[in-house]
Amino acid sequence: MRFLNIGNKDKYGNQRRIEHRGKYLRASRTGGVSLRAQALAMGANLTANTKCGFRVSTTPMKNTQVALQNGRFVLRGRYGSGPFKLNLSKTGVTASSRNRLGSFNWIKPNRSSAKLFGVQLRGRKAANLQLVYIGLAAVLALASLLLKLAMGVFWLLAWALDIAYRSALAAPYALKMLARRLRNRKLSKTVANLETELGEYLDSWRQEQLIAGALLVLAAWGREREAPEEVLSLQQAIAETQLKRPIQRCQEVLEGVAQSLEGFKHGVKAGSDMYLGVLAMIATRLARRMSEQELPKVLLQADEIALRQGKRTVLQESMLEVFGDFANLQMQQTDESDSVREKTEPAEEARAFDESGPAKAQPDQKARLDLNTASLQELQSIPHIGPERAQEIIERRPLSDIDELQEIDGIGPKRLEEIKEHAGLKI
Repeated sequence: MRFLNIGNKDKYGNQRRIEHRGKYLRASRTGGVSLRAQALAMGANLTANTKCGFRVSTTPMKNTQVALQNGRFVLRGRYGSGPFKLNLSKTGVTASSRNRLGSFNWIKPNRSSAKLFGVQLRGRKAANLQLVYIGLAAVLALASLLLKLAMGVFWLLAWALDIAYRSALAAPYALKMLARRLRNRKLSKTVANLETELGEYLDSWRQEQLIAGALLVLAAWGREREAPEEVLSLQQAIAETQLKRPIQRCQEVLEGVAQSLEGFKHGVKAGSDMYLGVLAMIATRLARRMSEQELPKVLLQADEIALRQGKRTVLQESMLEVFGDFANLQMQQTDESDSVREKTEPAEEARAFDESGPAKAQPDQKARLDLNTASLQELQSIPHIGPERAQEIIERRPLSDIDELQEIDGIGPKRLEEIKEHAGLKI
């Protein structure tokens, strides 16, 4: 034991009561100096103290002590765990609270105790010191609670503002997508009505006619112009931009398709809904006949040609969305080029506009059969080409693009890829 407990700390980290406790000698500020001896006899504790006299005590139950001290009856008990306890004595029951400073008796404050820098205080001084301590602790607890509430409100407000900010940013896009879905739902009804009038006729169109139709609807009807009036300017634009497949395949049929489109107006009510409906029907049919690689190029190249006539109209913006939606394409608009681009890698986007570079070149063309010169028997040696399909290829000669084989019944994108491995065109 250190001298007078100096340096010894209790569980609260405070200096323990400054006193000396030896085997027989006790010395403290409040108790003075005394000799003390203790013994156990017949289940009772016998204590003799030169200052306090003689005491006999026993513990009839846990935390309860009964004693006779100098002929005076003593009853002590303390019950409960934690900071609050019930105290039992011969004068009654009281309640006290334990804190870092000591103990405060709520019923009889003068029985409180306090320890300051190892000096033990009791009575009124201890009660007053406890009240000051409890008041300060209450103020600090209230301040801590208010600070936590303020921080909680701050973070709640910050979270709400973040949600509001994100919602504000997303609102225009969400509203636009909602309006787009509603428009497509309404447009589907228009398409259903148009199918009864124009469906069979559009089904008879070849692939290049459908491509020409998409270009004319976007470039002419998208600016509220007559389709035949735009044929010459569109042909010149295709030549000037040097765009190749698939858009170059439609030059020769532009005039005929333009006349057909204008003929559509006589059977149905012309207007923006009709224009969008016809384009949706064309997009749906192109999606069934073209490969996933070729289909986006139709829209990309048609948009590039239409932009040569000036900035897009509101109707043209809707047409681009309708084509993408009904052709099952995912498109996005970029501000830098003011053009519609497919969500592809940069190299793939470049190939969509430049077919004259390495992307177009097909390896080992010379070793493959030339579809324009091969005989009927040679054509039948190609996978998926039987007598009937071989004869149809001969009737379609000269072919300018091997993708034209998809116009033959039974040849889809997958079969076309296998045919390309054995045949090609020498242009």
